[in-house]
Amino acid sequence: MSTQTNNPGKAVTASATIASRRLVTLLGAHCVLGVTRDWVGVSQEPRVSGEQIPVRFPHAGTAVMTASEAIVAGDPVYKAAAGKVSKTAAGSIQVGIALEAASGDGIEFEVLPL
Repeated sequence: MSTQTNNPGKAVTASATIASRRLVTLLGAHCVLGVTRDWVGVSQEPRVSGEQIPVRFPHAGTAVMTASEAIVAGDPVYKAAAGKVSKTAAGSIQVGIALEAASGDGIEFEVLPL
């Protein structure tokens, strides 16, 4: 039987080690970094393969994401390598708009997901 969640997120099984605040997608019933496929949410805590990882859905308000480069508040942000986001489109999918600045790679900042 299918279930419906009205919560801003859900726990799913990690298929690999995933850091917090990374874009993730689903591959079957497992959570993976969302680099080559469309993303479904943002990891909320770090987990290793086989553990349940909490994922925040994109339309549950704002989300904290991890930058791959310096980003200015107001910049559109796009999927980047390792589940991070960048201001460089390079054929990638826009995931939101930066609500605050990130000074560089690895910095967590607030984004309004699209």
